[in-house]
Amino acid sequence: MSETIIFQNAFLINGTGSDPIPDAVLVVCDGLIKEIITHGKKIKALKGRFIDLRGKTLMPGLIDAHVHPGNVEWNLSKTAELPPAVYVHRVTRTLETDINLGFTTLRDAAGLDAGFRAAIEQGLIRGPRLFLSVTPLTQPDEDSGDPGESPKKPSPRNSLGIYPEICAGPDEMCAAVRRTLNHGADQIKVFADGEVVAQSKTDRAKPGQVKFSIEELKVAVETADAAGSYVMAHTYCPEAIQNCLQAGVRSIEHGNLMDAETARMMAEKKAFFVPTLTVYDLCAQEGREGLDAYTIEKLEIVAYKGLEALEMAYQRGVKIGSGSDIIGPFQHLKGRELALKAEVMTPMEAVVSATRTNAELIGMADRFGTLEIGKLADLIVVDGNPLENLSLFEHALKQVVLVMKQGKIMKDIM
Repeated sequence: MSETIIFQNAFLINGTGSDPIPDAVLVVCDGLIKEIITHGKKIKALKGRFIDLRGKTLMPGLIDAHVHPGNVEWNLSKTAELPPAVYVHRVTRTLETDINLGFTTLRDAAGLDAGFRAAIEQGLIRGPRLFLSVTPLTQPDEDSGDPGESPKKPSPRNSLGIYPEICAGPDEMCAAVRRTLNHGADQIKVFADGEVVAQSKTDRAKPGQVKFSIEELKVAVETADAAGSYVMAHTYCPEAIQNCLQAGVRSIEHGNLMDAETARMMAEKKAFFVPTLTVYDLCAQEGREGLDAYTIEKLEIVAYKGLEALEMAYQRGVKIGSGSDIIGPFQHLKGRELALKAEVMTPMEAVVSATRTNAELIGMADRFGTLEIGKLADLIVVDGNPLENLSLFEHALKQVVLVMKQGKIMKDIM
């Protein structure tokens, strides 16, 4: 039996959206939350290691539902030029940073292979729990080959042999989904719209240029569903989002250019919406010098539309998750997402988006995402009250003073 750990005198945010509980006691044993004792109730005789959290907040471990730890440079071609050993070590540093930030679970939106997940599970890397897309599914680039010639091989994402799955038509889509799942993907990522930072050197599509038909997307959804998985879709414009919703896509990513009708449809279809405000904030500010002129041109189309899209979705009751989508440097700023969301949502709703809602999105709400008896002990301790100052998460390397994943303390600077 593992050591029993008793957190006492905690300001408890349980992640469900209910009011915080002052002076709470939470007991962890065998990787699970065994007991929660609220102020005023009789406390049983407890034995184990006591950790006093007076003046600190105890809350669920954060979940980032749209990340790219494998995109270690702004430009994927530069990432792919890194020697494999250098690439692996740089990704490892990012994953270690993520756990230190308080993220106990990540949904990788393409780039990491199953080896990273295995390395974390085997204790070779100290990092969050990973749910992988492995590689994205996208259409052939318009100028990927001369007429009558076979398309050029897609640009690699890294030096470990991860390439985008290029497909056109229902049959190729079905085969690409199956290959990706066989490579260890937990969910399928499709590009249903143009990109800002392109995956391929030859991709000239802009945000708002729709990719894949409803029929193709429906095949992706049905093939993934048959394997117990689901589809997440990179989208910006109303047509791309609506195509995905009609096809049954579970998770709509970005969505910066959505309109009110699309937000209404999203709520009706009970799809999840994962806005990714941080990446545009960073690109428009700290990261602009690392982008080429055409990428900056594409960035201007969507960069300042994210909060408008979030407001539309929020007003119509869409299930809103949380993702940062940071690429290149600045991975340590993932926590900025919660404060940006709070420009539209309440601080508590922003916290719930990165805990309970993201756990529901991933399909693991019965295991983690909230602090409730019987769930995995994924939790963090914050020095201060996030509900009064969500920017604490932007400085989480210092402000998150303890991180526990499945009952194991991963960080302790108390």
